This record gives sequence, structure tokens and C-alpha cells, in this order.
Amino acid sequence: MMKISTTAVVAFALCLHGTAAAPNVTAVPIGTSCTSYPGFDGRDAGPFIGIADSTGRPVDGIGLNAAYYVDGSHRYGYVIAPAAVPTRNITMRCANNTLQALLNMTTGGEATWEDLVISGDPTLEGALGFGFPEDKYPNIPVTPYWHFINDQQVPGVYIGAEDSTTFGFVDNWAGVAGEYYLLRLLGTERFTKWELDKRDTIGFLKVTYAD
Repeated sequence: MMKISTTAVVAFALCLHGTAAAPNVTAVPIGTSCTSYPGFDGRDAGPFIGIADSTGRPVDGIGLNAAYYVDGSHRYGYVIAPAAVPTRNITMRCANNTLQALLNMTTGGEATWEDLVISGDPTLEGALGFGFPEDKYPNIPVTPYWHFINDQQVPGVYIGAEDSTTFGFVDNWAGVAGEYYLLRLLGTERFTKWELDKRDTIGFLKVTYAD
């Protein structure tokens, strides 16, 4: 299996800004099958949730949620890490070798399974979000990884893309939605340009069984 160091350069750069840095891990891509996810049943896996990990902030261990809006006929949806424990975590699964999350964008409407992707939209490129058929720009699939530190495997399965599992946790405030972190992929040649300030941090996203 090929091992890729995901945090060394990013951690150094963020330390210069006084930002907490995740440990320097080596990420090993597991592949696109569902076998490594919690609840694998021989074909698909789930349900499970994603949690923030190794950020050095109180957000560690808190489940993920979603922020979304509709602009005309185009839907936009992003995965967020709330700064406080959410009332409900988004439910995830792996189906047909694709990581998905259950999303309901209308009050009283029916929730649907949407693919989890790294956004290719230039307005928020690199953000962890949902892929919709009407998206104009190509997105990047999210895939599972193992983590190793000094050749010792870290328990659990982590998610990422393009050989990186390092995410920037970008602090946001959205009125009634409260404080949360927008999640943007770091540690790759394509997504090294994002600058984080002292309110931001970096970390990982780990999947675990739903409560």
C-alpha cells in the first residue's frame, strides 16, 4: 500500500500563523469500496457519522452537520463542524462504493442521499460538501484512509481526497445557525492556497458508528 504524508508542510505553514496543527500522520488510501466503513454488510456500509478529530479545539469529537441554500434552480450544500454539539448529526453511508450523506433541504420534505464531494466550484473550491446533478464544475469524490504515526496504525477510518486527509476548519458565524467551521481540504498541490487565521485550525474527519 502506498503511504502519503498529509500534514507536514501544512502544519508548518499554519504554525507560522499561530494556528493549532494536527499531528503529522501518514495517510494510506484504502480504496473506493465500502468494506472499511462501519456497518459493512457485504455490499454497502452504514449508517455512521463523521466527527472532527485532532483539531486541538473543543470541536473535537463533535459530529458534523450541513449548511445549504437554493439559488434559483441550483442547490448548494456544505458539510460543517458546529462549534457546539448539534441537535442532530448528518447520517452517512457508503453505497455503490460512494460515500453519501442524508440531506433534507426543504421543511417537511423527504431527505435524500447525496454524494459527498470536495467542491470544484471556484467560489468555494476545496470545501467538503454535496454533489448535485446541476453542478457546473467537476467535483472530487471523497474516499477512506487509514492513518499511521511512526508506522503504528491509528484506530479508525478517516476521509479525504487526492491523497490528503487534512482539512482546514475555517471559523464562520451565521446568525441563527451560530458558530461553525467550514471544512476545506488542504495538503494537496491543488488546495495549498487557503490561508487560515488565528480563529481557524486544521484537523481530520473520522467516521464512527451513529449513536
